[in-house]
Amino acid sequence: MFIGWIRGNRLKEDLEAFEARKVVDKNLILTTYAQNPTYCFGIYDAQKLVALITAYAFDDSILLNNFYALDEVEIDLKKRLVQLLLNNIESNKTVMILAKRDEVEYFKALNFVSYARFKQAIFNGGGVAFNFSNATAKSISHENYQSGLKNYDYRAFKEDRFEYITTAVMKQSSLLLSNDFGYQHSYALNRNVIKISPWIMQSEALSDAEKFIRGLIYHRGLKKIMAFIPEVKEITDLYISYKFELKGGYQLFYLGNRPTIDLEMVYAL
Repeated sequence: MFIGWIRGNRLKEDLEAFEARKVVDKNLILTTYAQNPTYCFGIYDAQKLVALITAYAFDDSILLNNFYALDEVEIDLKKRLVQLLLNNIESNKTVMILAKRDEVEYFKALNFVSYARFKQAIFNGGGVAFNFSNATAKSISHENYQSGLKNYDYRAFKEDRFEYITTAVMKQSSLLLSNDFGYQHSYALNRNVIKISPWIMQSEALSDAEKFIRGLIYHRGLKKIMAFIPEVKEITDLYISYKFELKGGYQLFYLGNRPTIDLEMVYAL
């Protein structure tokens, strides 16, 4: 096994082979690598990519935004991959990652601390009874979304993430809904799965949040929809009311200074 920087000259081909066995956010991996390849590492079995991790640096924090490994990769190798990244990033910044259920213990072993528990929300398609009028569609159109994105995202995360969302996360398949109370971004993870990321609302704007989830299902409801959501009752209840299945066991971890995220505004991470 070789553990080191990602081999950029064949990354697209490696990811095509990788995603034949595991669902990955290929666009986010490629855009993150293009913006800062020195924060992107992989594990190779001969010439085959079997695990990878990437990070995006903000002013005060670093987000580990992709971490994938094929099933045969041992835990010790995954730990070494994370540690290699940590050894090569700015030590004065808070590091964050949303850990999957099977990753929780080894992030704890690397001295990460849990900030909040999350659930995966999954909508498997099908009809949900609700009205979606032209007036509702107009009220959550994407016009003037930039100001809402800048304003509410900063209020939720206490950090400027505008460039990351608009250049690294957004893609051709993006659907952006916005109004005076927040914004929602969703995109095709692959031909079958839609991911909501991110979705930020003003606190206690539940009636407007319902408009967004109705708009999402109206436009995307024939496909599987997924999101990672904090265990905030108002937010989990909203997803349940629109027939999303919730699976627990996810945790938002941090290393370094404790972040100050307003989880009541985060309807999807």
